[in-house]
Amino acid sequence: MARNYSDLSPHDFEILVRDLLQANHGVRMETFPPGRDGGVDIRLHRNGEETLIAQCKHSPGRTFAQIKGQLESEAKKIGDRFSCRYILATSASLTRQNKQEIAAMFAGVRLEVDDIWGVDDLDNLLRLHPRVELNNFKLWITSSAVLDHLLHPELYQRSSGLVDRIIKRRKLYVHSEAYPDSLKMLEEHHVCVISGEPGIGKTTLAETLLVKLLSDGWEAHSASSDVTDIEKVWKPGVKQAFLYDDFLGQNSLLDNLNKNEDSRLANLVERIRDAGDKVLIMTTREYILQQAQQVHERLESSRTLADGKVILDLSHYTAEQKAEIFYNHIHFAELSDVARRSVLRERRYMEVIRHANFNPRIIELVTKNFKNSGVGDEFFFEYVLNALDDPRELWERIFESQLSAAERSLLLVLTTIRTRVELKDLHRALNAYESVDGGRRTDLHTLRLLLKKLEGTFIQVSVDTALDDQVNGFHPSNRATLIQLANPSFVDYVSSYLSTHPDEINQMAHGCLFFEQAETLALWELGEDSHTQLVRIAFDAFFGAAPQGRQLPRLAPGHQTVLMSALTRLESAESCTWENSPTYYRVAIRREVSVRSRHLVMLILDHKYGRSLLEEGSLLSIVHMLTERIEQADLGLLAREFPLMRYLSRYESVEDQLVAARDLAAARMLQVLEHPEDFQSALSVFRDLGVKPSRWSEQSEANLRQRFASFASEWDWAEAGRVNNVVECESSLSFLQEALSDFELHESLDPVALVDRLSMLQYEVAQDLDFGDEELDESDPGEREREERDEGNIHSSEQPGDPIGELFETLI
Repeated sequence: MARNYSDLSPHDFEILVRDLLQANHGVRMETFPPGRDGGVDIRLHRNGEETLIAQCKHSPGRTFAQIKGQLESEAKKIGDRFSCRYILATSASLTRQNKQEIAAMFAGVRLEVDDIWGVDDLDNLLRLHPRVELNNFKLWITSSAVLDHLLHPELYQRSSGLVDRIIKRRKLYVHSEAYPDSLKMLEEHHVCVISGEPGIGKTTLAETLLVKLLSDGWEAHSASSDVTDIEKVWKPGVKQAFLYDDFLGQNSLLDNLNKNEDSRLANLVERIRDAGDKVLIMTTREYILQQAQQVHERLESSRTLADGKVILDLSHYTAEQKAEIFYNHIHFAELSDVARRSVLRERRYMEVIRHANFNPRIIELVTKNFKNSGVGDEFFFEYVLNALDDPRELWERIFESQLSAAERSLLLVLTTIRTRVELKDLHRALNAYESVDGGRRTDLHTLRLLLKKLEGTFIQVSVDTALDDQVNGFHPSNRATLIQLANPSFVDYVSSYLSTHPDEINQMAHGCLFFEQAETLALWELGEDSHTQLVRIAFDAFFGAAPQGRQLPRLAPGHQTVLMSALTRLESAESCTWENSPTYYRVAIRREVSVRSRHLVMLILDHKYGRSLLEEGSLLSIVHMLTERIEQADLGLLAREFPLMRYLSRYESVEDQLVAARDLAAARMLQVLEHPEDFQSALSVFRDLGVKPSRWSEQSEANLRQRFASFASEWDWAEAGRVNNVVECESSLSFLQEALSDFELHESLDPVALVDRLSMLQYEVAQDLDFGDEELDESDPGEREREERDEGNIHSSEQPGDPIGELFETLI
C-alpha cells in the first residue's frame, strides 16, 4: 500500500521513525528537535553512553538530486562528532547508488548503507511493523488506497461532501483520548454516538474513525437526511461502516424527526448492534440528544445510545494535543518563517495553548484568514492572540459578508440580551425587532434553523436545564432551551458595528422587548467618554463586576432620546436573564433586574446629557418608589439604595421628596446600632449621599456622633473579651479603627482592649509554634537533615522533557 508522506509534518515524520526504531530494537528511544545537540533527532542511550543516533530529513516527493545539497551541509556540520551507530532516515526516494553517495558524504560517522532509509525502506518497515502504522494514524488516513476508495465514483457521488472534507482536512487531524474510547465502543457495541459542544471536533473524530475502518477493508457510507440513506445501501454479509453526522441536527430544538424516524432509528441501532459486519458512527450535540431522548420514548429506551456514547469535550485534549492542533494549522497554512518565528519567540505559543477561549474552530479560522488579513507576518502571534481575546476581524468578515439578513438580525437581538435567554423569549424579542420596520416576522421553526447554522461560531444552546422562576415555579421535568453567545467578545464587535451603522440603532431601541436590551444599548452609549465610575456602577449593578482592562465602545451620538424612551417604556418589563441556581444542579433561575437598578441606569444616562432626558413626572415616580422600598425593605438592604439617592440628589425638582426619603432611611438605621459598621452606614446617610440636610438630620447626626463616642469604648472591651483567635481579633480591631476614622475619633479614642488582646493571642501562637519545634527536634533530631537532603534530591533530579517546545521548534 503506497503511502502519502506529504501530509506528515516534520514532527509526525520524526515520531514515525522513532516508533519504527523502537519496534526494531525493542527499546525506548529518545527524541530531540532539530538544532538541539546538533544532528541528533533520535538516540538510544545506555549505561551512560550513546549507542545509536538517528537523523530525520522529511522531504516527501523529492529526489536525491533535490536533497543532495541539504545532506552535504548536514554531513559537514556533524563532521566526526559521533562514534556510535548513525542512522539517516528521509521521506525522499533513494536508489542504491544514492545511498552509497550519502554514505561517502557522512564518512566521519558510522553510517552504513543499510542504515540509510528512503521512502521504500519506510514502507517495508511499516509492513513488518503494522502496529506502528496503526499508531501513526496519518499514514493510513493519507494512504493512496484509502484515498482511492474515497474517490471511487459510487461513494464520491453518494457522499461527495464527506469525501471532500476528509481530503481537505486529513493533514490537520490530531488524536485525542476520545479516539481509543470510540474505537472500543465500536468494537463492543458496533455503535458509537459522539456528542459534545460545537467546534470541539466531533465530526473530525467521526471522520477519523471512518477512514480507519476504510483502511481495514470496510465499505464507507454517509447518511445525509435520515435512516433511509442507510437502509438503501445495506448489504447483508458485507462489512459496512455508516456515518450519520449530526443525526439529530434536523430535529428537537430545530425540527421534528421525520415521521416515525425515532422508531426506525432505534430499530436500526439495535439491528446494527446485533450484526457483526456493520458499525454506525453518529454525532450530535449533547443537549439535543438529551432533549430527543426525553421527547421520544424509543430513543430514551435504547440501551445502545446510552452504552455507546462518547461525550467529547476539551478535557479530552491534553496540552500536548492542543499544541498539535495549533502546530498542524500553522505548519500547513503556508505561513512564512517570519510568521512562525513570531510564535516561537519566548515560547509564546503556550499563551495560545493555555488560552481560555482555545477552540479548534477558532484556531482554524485564524490560520485560514491570516494571509488575507493585511497584518504583517512578524505580527502573526499578536493576530492569533487578539483573535482569541477579541476576534472582531473574524466576526466582521463573517457577520457582514457571509450571513443572511435574518441571521444578522437574530445576532443583533441576542447581543443586546447578552446573557442566557429562553427560546420563546428570544423568539418574541426577534419578532419585536423585526416589526419596527414592518419586516416579515420569523416563525419559530425558522428561528430553530437559524440557531442551528449559527451554533458553534456564534452561539451556544442548552436544553439540559430546568427552569425555576417566580412566575411558573420549579418544573424539574420541563427542560427548557436556553441560548447565549458563544464568545463574549462578539458583543464588543456588535457595539463597534452599530457605531458605524447609526441607522440601525433606532430600530434596535424601538424594537427592545426587555429592559436588559435597552440597558445594553445605554451602556454602549455611555462609552469611553463617560466617567469611569458611572460605567463601573452600572456594571456592578447589572453584571456583577465592571470590565477590566478595556474601554467600552460608544455608539454614534444623537440617540440618547430614543434610548431613554426605551428604558422608560421597559421600566416594568419582565426579566429575560437566566443564571445557574446556587442550590440545584442543572437548574436555571430567572434573575430579576430590580426596579432600583433600572432607575439607576436611567439616571446615569440622563446625567451624561445634563439631566435633560427625564421629565419631572418620571423623577417624582422614581423617588416615590424609592421611598416605598425604604419603608418596606430589610435594614440590611437599605444601603443598596444609596447609589440611586446620590444621583437623585443632583435634581432640584425632587429635592424635598428626596430629603424626606433620606430622613426615613436614617431613622430606620438609627434603630439598630450594634456594630461599628451600623454606625458607619448611618453616618454615610447623613454625610455621603449629597442630599440637602434637614433640621432633623442635623440633630440626628450630632446625636449619632455622641452615641458612637461612648459605644466605641464599650464595644472595644466587650469584643476583646469575646474573640479567641488572632484572625477574629484582627477583624474586630479593623472594624473599630475604620469607624473611629470615619467619625474622626481615631486620635482621641484608642482601642486599648482589642490591641492588648491581639498582642496576647499573637504571643500564644508564637509559644505554640516554638513548643512544636522543640518537640520535633527531641523526638527525631535527624528529621531536619533528612528533609534538607530530600529537598536537594528533588532539585538535583533530572527535569522532564518539553514535548511541546520540541514540537514547535520543528516549525523552522
